[in-house]
Amino acid sequence: MSNNQHFNLKRICSIYYSPTGTTRKTVAAIASGTGLNSRQLFENNLTFPEFADSLIDVEPEDLLVIGAPVYAGRIASEAFRRMEKIRFAANPVVLVAVYGNRHYDDALVDLREFALGQGLKPVAAGAFVGEHSYSNQKYPIAIGRPDADDLASAKAFGSEIFARFNKIEDLLNLPGLNLPGTVPLPERRVIPPAAAETIAERCVKCGKCQEICPTGAVYFAKGYKTKPELCTLCCACLKKCPQHARVINSDHLQMVRERLLADCVTRREAETFF
Repeated sequence: MSNNQHFNLKRICSIYYSPTGTTRKTVAAIASGTGLNSRQLFENNLTFPEFADSLIDVEPEDLLVIGAPVYAGRIASEAFRRMEKIRFAANPVVLVAVYGNRHYDDALVDLREFALGQGLKPVAAGAFVGEHSYSNQKYPIAIGRPDADDLASAKAFGSEIFARFNKIEDLLNLPGLNLPGTVPLPERRVIPPAAAETIAERCVKCGKCQEICPTGAVYFAKGYKTKPELCTLCCACLKKCPQHARVINSDHLQMVRERLLADCVTRREAETFF
């Protein structure tokens, strides 16, 4: 990047936590939109418990794209716990929050404050829509998203990032990235405790729920059970169970589903910031 005095972009590193796959799809589309070839794109997938075994070191000339889902208006805490395991190199970073069509609230500010705390330089951010974790056949909240239009928007965002990044002459002295949200960040909302359960009559013991659980909460003991202290209500096991044998029996979750279906049916689109 000859016109950039302080940064010679060599690679894009996508870093994401994505229990149900929506953040992964969005971040991949953004990275693809930059137009770099596959040898210049790599990823650190933080989704599964063994993520630390496969981390790729971040180098000083990497542009990072960090993505995570929004839970109750903030970035999933588990995502931050895993990101803290990465050794960053004062990189420029694109921040991506994926939410379920209600609102992203303080999630982008949450990501920005984390990035600044890690010595990173936020240069752009985007809030994109993915199917809500609580969505199901009865409560289709942002069902099937990100869809083709969402992914096209993500690619266009990646293209715009690359075009703008090529024009930066002084990365160190860029102004701060202004984002909507509350500063200082408020306390996280307390979600009533609950955990996924298995309907024994439907379960065929395929093991999919245990395989895809991002926190290792699912275990087998005369049937698949869940450690409540590890369950984050990401609903990955509910969405991936081929027999629909996984459920969450929670009055709070049911109330949220009904409210979302009543109030959040109007399609929201991506919002981006530079």
